[in-house]
Amino acid sequence: MTTKEWWGRKRASRSPFVAVALGIAIQLARFGVIVGALAVAPMVGVSGWYAGLFANVACVLFAVALVTVLGLWRGSGSARWWRSPLAALWLLPFVLEGALRFALPGGIEVPPPGIALWTCTLLLASLNEELVNRVAVLGVLGRTVGPTWSAVASAALFGLAHLSLLVTTPTRTADDILLNVLASAAFGFALAAFQIRFRWVLSLVLVHAFANASVIFTEVEMPFVGDVAIHAAFVLFGILLLRTGQRGTVARRNDGVLTRQRTE
Repeated sequence: MTTKEWWGRKRASRSPFVAVALGIAIQLARFGVIVGALAVAPMVGVSGWYAGLFANVACVLFAVALVTVLGLWRGSGSARWWRSPLAALWLLPFVLEGALRFALPGGIEVPPPGIALWTCTLLLASLNEELVNRVAVLGVLGRTVGPTWSAVASAALFGLAHLSLLVTTPTRTADDILLNVLASAAFGFALAAFQIRFRWVLSLVLVHAFANASVIFTEVEMPFVGDVAIHAAFVLFGILLLRTGQRGTVARRNDGVLTRQRTE
């Protein structure tokens, strides 16, 4: 089955506005899980840094339940360890972004409580974000609109979801959070385009965790101009992924019936 055929099969007769509203509801529900988990954590003896880990565990449980209820596990690539050499090649820009941050002067420093627990929480955070955004939200949108608009809308919702930083990290300034929202939307667009093209969400969990690690474990921040260039490149990268994916599907006639076949 081609990407376009698979995506078309997911489309339903419901209104795009309903799909977007459902996407917003999913993001609000996840935010509710985060706030609820952070409120419950001290009641069960979890505090400090570990409260964030507790919240990520709660979000993973929410994401797993959500994808199950929506019936979106099949075709998500959550159990696919390997897709293809081509898909792996398209992951390189995501890896390169993290590598560039790690290469900044200042070195790498792992804050407490150490590499093992940080690796665990980074993987949990990336897992719940990818299941919610690149499987649930993208899947819901794909039932009413085509791949391009699904990628755009899911990226916008992914970016806006980071407004939760106003509550979870109140020490950050409003302009810093706004820049984070825009950067997250650009990054999310590239991730969504990859998922639409290859349906390999497990790989996105890993590159997403690597990207987050490159921000947390580096002493020096990427210069503003560099950040703008990187995220503009992510938008162009997402467009390229979508366009090449569409060109990879061609129509042909077989025994009088118009069918579609992948050319890659």
